[in-house]
Order: sequence, then C-alpha cells, then structure tokens
Amino acid sequence: SLFDQALHTNTNPSTSTTHVMQHLHQQSGVPFAPGTHWHSKFGHLVTYGAGYYSYLYASVFAADIWQTCFAKDPLNRKSGTIYWNEMLRHGGAKDPNLMLKSVLKRPPRVDSFFQTISSNTIH
Repeated sequence: SLFDQALHTNTNPSTSTTHVMQHLHQQSGVPFAPGTHWHSKFGHLVTYGAGYYSYLYASVFAADIWQTCFAKDPLNRKSGTIYWNEMLRHGGAKDPNLMLKSVLKRPPRVDSFFQTISSNTIH
C-alpha cells in the first residue's frame, strides 16, 4: 500500500518506479535486490486501483456487524435471519449503507474495527 500511495502522490514524473520501490525498502529496513523490478509484475497496482483498499474498508463493516449482531452468540438464529433478510438477499440491488443501517439498527461505526485490530496486535 505504501508503494501504491507513493506512486499516486509522486509529483516528479522522471522518478522511476524502481527508485520509488528501492526508497521504500530502505525507509522500512527491508533489503532491496538491485536490478530487480518485481513490482512491475504486481497486477493489483494496475488492475485494482482504489478497489485494493476495499478489503480493509469491508473489514470495518464486518467487525461492526460481528460485534453488534454475532459476538455474544454466533449461531443466534434471529441475528442470522436479520442479516440474511436485510443484507445478503439483496446482493448488489440495494444501497449498502441502507442495508448496514438496517442490520445494525444505527449508522455503521469504526469502533469495533479498531478494537479488533488492537486486540490482534502484539504488545
């Protein structure tokens, strides 16, 4: 993601992508193999665009749904039925924000996601 951000915020068009990658490796203390350019074969940079970050964005909503609806009882039939009826059965035919609000009974929040990543971090 750092490489993607560096490429899309670079204001010097003469900077090579290999130089950007080498600089990021040096910044983060990761060895760089001179004469290589594996990043040019990393299809996500070309085909995904901003969609690459949708995984992280989806994790925010998934954590909120989990904590709100399933954390106390993952097999609760009522919660599962609400999730099915208010979200899954619509596929892509309904506004995702409306589906989230309907499942959560409130607007979505990021708190659960931050709790999840902080509890998964080694201290």
